[in-house]
Amino acid sequence: MGSWRAWLHSLVAAAIGGASNAALGVVTMPDTFNFTHAGMINLAKIAAGGAIVPVLTLLKQSPLPGAPPATTPPPANP
Repeated sequence: MGSWRAWLHSLVAAAIGGASNAALGVVTMPDTFNFTHAGMINLAKIAAGGAIVPVLTLLKQSPLPGAPPATTPPPANP
């Protein structure tokens, strides 16, 4: 169970780290990324976009705990 907890913690940390870049949008472009309804939607979009890359990178480097390792099929002989 400890490996699942560590894996989930890493996944959440990657998502938060990537989404934290959206805070820069509030500082640099307050007309677009503000705390109105439309601004929050824009902020959520940029946060999701910023979080997806680190999350996918983590999933590539550290797949689900307990999952069998991916194997590649042997090359076909012509």
